[in-house]
Amino acid sequence: MWLASSTVARHLPSALLSACVGCCALVSVAGASPGVHLRSSARQPATARPAAAESQSYLQIAEAGVARARRLWANPHLGWYDSVLDDRERYPLATIWDATPLFEALDAIDIAAPSIAHRAAVVAFARGAERYWDATLKPVPGFAPYPGDRGQTVTWFDDNGWWGLAFLDAYRATHISSYVREAERAFTFIADAGWNAAGGGLWWNTSHPYIAGEPLAAGSLLGARLYQLTGKPFFLRQVLKFLDWAELNFLTERRLYMRTSFDPTPTPYIEGTLVEAHQVLCETGDSQACERAAELANASAERFSDRLNMGPQFDTIYLNWMLVYGARVNETRWRELAEEMAVDAQRHARDADGLYLRAWDGTPITEHQAVPNMLQTDAATLELFAWLAVAESQRAAG
Repeated sequence: MWLASSTVARHLPSALLSACVGCCALVSVAGASPGVHLRSSARQPATARPAAAESQSYLQIAEAGVARARRLWANPHLGWYDSVLDDRERYPLATIWDATPLFEALDAIDIAAPSIAHRAAVVAFARGAERYWDATLKPVPGFAPYPGDRGQTVTWFDDNGWWGLAFLDAYRATHISSYVREAERAFTFIADAGWNAAGGGLWWNTSHPYIAGEPLAAGSLLGARLYQLTGKPFFLRQVLKFLDWAELNFLTERRLYMRTSFDPTPTPYIEGTLVEAHQVLCETGDSQACERAAELANASAERFSDRLNMGPQFDTIYLNWMLVYGARVNETRWRELAEEMAVDAQRHARDADGLYLRAWDGTPITEHQAVPNMLQTDAATLELFAWLAVAESQRAAG
């Protein structure tokens, strides 16, 4: 199955690793400050928020969770996070796909409640995130999937997109300008190496197995946000190229976007990210993008509202960007959906140790074609709570 191949493939580091991982000068986790498929049955509306059920706010749940994740997944010998609890593999460290939810959770916590400790947690993680950069990667430099990879032949374009978006959120939290440059490097890799010059579309990875919706989504939003932030025409040109091609060649039911060039199934985290990409373009003055964002949001609501059960690491991406979109256009339905899912997670996703290692409906994560006991599973649920904390702080601020 596609989910199995994509998740497990990213979990495994390259066999071509040319440098000892233990020699990577990654930031020590221990020194970081705390602070930090689509066919389930219809749910009943939530009757209580996690805060009410647990006497904790979204922020408190997220803060406690990232501190626990740092303690349990930390690898003090290699100075970073493991991918899986008590990992005994030769290359145990978290890939980009494993680590992105925790990066975003830390960003969101500092955005929701700025503090010295929260900022320090973001800075410490971003320092480690920078170590994934591979200047020797061919055909152009980019962020490799595993820390310490050099000259790797298989690198994911959507990983660079998610990593770049996390760096932009780190900039939003801390205003450290170097994080914008990291995001720019990630986007340049997607645009220069990911585009299929022969027929259009973005490859899933550098082995060119197929054209994929994930790099289209992550790359389009990353480029749109960079254009909005910097005003550099390069970003706008590339994003419009991506989206213009997709509008002609990559649409499926309800004018949603395809998952891959051979599978037209619409996928929530692709669609939600593209909703926000169009909305960002809308806010730069593109009226057609405003209409497309609204159309895509409505189509997503029709297609996914009762079928959001792909897995925490996927569904949190959808809910995050729909929360952002809803706040921009003053629609509450996305916040309500995110709160419903947070209730489900708090009720059903925790294991006996209090870790969020099950799917939000309580099913084992293996039923969602994922590896058990992974950092990304726990961190993705914490990320959802953290983005809800952001939404709550924004409402409180008026």
